[in-house]
Amino acid sequence: MAALMLLMPSATADNATTTRTFAVGDARIDVVATVFPATTEPLKVAFVSVHDDEETAVEAAGDVLRDLGGRLVELRHTGDREVAFRLGSTEHRIDPNRIFTPAGRRATLAALSTWSQPADDVVAAFTDELLSTLAIDDVDVIVALHNNTPDRYTAANYAPGGSLAADAARVNLRPGGDADDFFFVTDPGLFDALAARGHSVILQNEVTVNDDGSLSVWCGRMQIPYVNVEAEHGHRTEQVAMLRDLAAAIAERPPHRGSRTAAAPPPGCELVDLADIDPSFVIDNRYATTDNVTGIRLYPANTIYLERSAAERLARVQASLRGQGLGLKVFDGYRPLAIQKALWKVKPDPRYVADPAQGSRHNRGSAVDVTLVDAAGRERPMPSAFDEFSERSHLAFMDTDGDLLANRETLQKAMRSEGFLPLATEWWHFDAPGWRDFPVMDANPYSEPLFPDSQLKMESP
Repeated sequence: MAALMLLMPSATADNATTTRTFAVGDARIDVVATVFPATTEPLKVAFVSVHDDEETAVEAAGDVLRDLGGRLVELRHTGDREVAFRLGSTEHRIDPNRIFTPAGRRATLAALSTWSQPADDVVAAFTDELLSTLAIDDVDVIVALHNNTPDRYTAANYAPGGSLAADAARVNLRPGGDADDFFFVTDPGLFDALAARGHSVILQNEVTVNDDGSLSVWCGRMQIPYVNVEAEHGHRTEQVAMLRDLAAAIAERPPHRGSRTAAAPPPGCELVDLADIDPSFVIDNRYATTDNVTGIRLYPANTIYLERSAAERLARVQASLRGQGLGLKVFDGYRPLAIQKALWKVKPDPRYVADPAQGSRHNRGSAVDVTLVDAAGRERPMPSAFDEFSERSHLAFMDTDGDLLANRETLQKAMRSEGFLPLATEWWHFDAPGWRDFPVMDANPYSEPLFPDSQLKMESP
């Protein structure tokens, strides 16, 4: 049988554990990855446990992965299901399986404590990092490991007339089986395979499922096959058997991951003209001119698009700078994947241009390139020019005039105050938290074709 393994670096000949620690407010969350040696070519499957109190699932996964090989990723913090953290004097709480969509983050914060934009921002930033740590762009299947309390959350909840019936497209209940032990999947093929093996299994309804922020909802939107292996606390033997059957089903009938690139913005993702959000921005779309690294016009008009929530966040930065007699000039925002390929063809350096094979945060409408201007719209000098691909553009570069460093710091402080996260190698680049909420897109929001002056021939990355 093919082994199952999450595509992440540093798999070793012996079991090895690595830990990355993330800050969420004053809380610290360890993302712990344990590698079990694989004897055959691995499938691209990620095993993940997000609730720190569901030890049966982790133990069962260990039992199986010791035989099959693979990688198990766990969130560890206090041993509790929920994560508590403080921002200032305010305590917040989240369910870490309700943080993968904007609606889910807002709902879990509001239900368990208090929602605020800063709290939402730090949770969104953690979610982005967690998904990146899982190497989510490379995996073919996500396997979530969960345990439940008897008779509270069961497969029967999804049957017609049940409290979760709207979330289910198809339901197979095992006659005489324990309804606490079941699979929840997004792939019809896996539904059929697991049902044929006699398991209770639910297929998520992608149209009517409630957006609770769960990993299953996010995976459904991103067209990543997802499996929740759900068993009652203490049902270790049962969960081991479920995992072995799942491994066999995946090996025999590998699920299909959908396109990693969206041809149009999906529901919940709206690309907006930045000038419509706030006309006081100075718009200087450098890629709508020949004054860029490619030497040709890439966009047909001096217009900047962003995903709406990022655009509204940037407008708040603009408002705060206005009180200082300053403002923002915007060089680029949403970038279709075709443009990303053109830039990569000319500058294939991941320090400055994201590899289009993985996609850029620009391609998701959640990254923006900006600089400071004075009240008259004149640029404030920075340590380097925009798109100057050198150490002078790095945030760590200090060997320059103090006024330039002060301007850079003013920009960084203003953008960080609204949750934007900087890029270490480009002082002008900022990511909105929650960029993982949206897929890589190759949509053209302009009314004219891209590359207006050229039929640029781009090689596949």
